[in-house]
Amino acid sequence: MPKRLVLTELMKITVMAAIVAVAGVSARAEQKMIIYVSNEATPSPVLQLAEATAAGMFSGSGVRIEWHGQTPDGGQVPRGAIAIRLALQTPAGFLPRALAFTRPFEGVHITVFWDRIQQATRSASPAIVLGHVLVHEITHILQGIDRHSDSGVMKARWTDKDYAAMAWKPLPFTQEDILLIHLGFRSKL
Repeated sequence: MPKRLVLTELMKITVMAAIVAVAGVSARAEQKMIIYVSNEATPSPVLQLAEATAAGMFSGSGVRIEWHGQTPDGGQVPRGAIAIRLALQTPAGFLPRALAFTRPFEGVHITVFWDRIQQATRSASPAIVLGHVLVHEITHILQGIDRHSDSGVMKARWTDKDYAAMAWKPLPFTQEDILLIHLGFRSKL
């Protein structure tokens, strides 16, 4: 058997073993994530639908989201929590094609460009798109790395076909996305 083929098969076996190990961990205990949302821009019903969409998407991967409003007094984000700010007036030249951004290595703050989500014409409602944007950015923090998948919610850029699909059902995580989420949780223990 060629050496390259053996290495590829060995890598597949290693990844599958890691997935099985993580699946076993996630089957025993759901991971909880506390998220604070600073909302001065989004109508409450839209934000509530977006949060419900995001929580539902994460629940299938063994992560339970606990949503809160503003951060506690003093603006300090408790250890292990995430703070999200919904921006209303994003400068046109700042990350022009982005709907949000995070610094996954910093591991705490996410800025969502609500004005861009609201202005964009898409086949999915702004609440559904916002829910997917929340999941995408939260996943970056949970994984602790800046990577994207070839398909699903963690794609670098969603296409018109992706927006049409999310209007009917949430975009999925890849198995690698889920594995990296759980490995990220384990590294924070």
